[in-house]
Amino acid sequence: MGRAHVLVVEDEPDIANVLTDLLSTSGYEVTTTDSVFGAAALVRQLNPCAILLDLGLPFRPGTTLLAELKEDPRTADGPVLIISALPETLTEERRAQATAVLTKPVDLTTLLDAIQRACEGSVQAESQVISGHGSGGL
Repeated sequence: MGRAHVLVVEDEPDIANVLTDLLSTSGYEVTTTDSVFGAAALVRQLNPCAILLDLGLPFRPGTTLLAELKEDPRTADGPVLIISALPETLTEERRAQATAVLTKPVDLTTLLDAIQRACEGSVQAESQVISGHGSGGL
């Protein structure tokens, strides 16, 4: 059996690189993309155990990808963890569709724990809001 796969949708190269390094050294296979365009196709192709989604993406916000994934029966059940500096901009509907909402700066231990729970399928059905103001943040 291969390593669990995580898709990172993040437009800031420094953050994407930190996430890739963190997840790779933690045993995950990682694919990154910097835009919503094509991300849904990547989800269908890769079938990741978790998707880390930034909201503030260029051209189209991350919420458009979240809506697209949740409306498609092939991807509706996939865990989406939103990482945002402005989680209060999420509507209640979008917040409910997310597996977890992590507030930047995200504590790396908290982030890894949320990803592990998502990949193990043990995240509760209702969305969790997780503030990440600890040491070792992103």
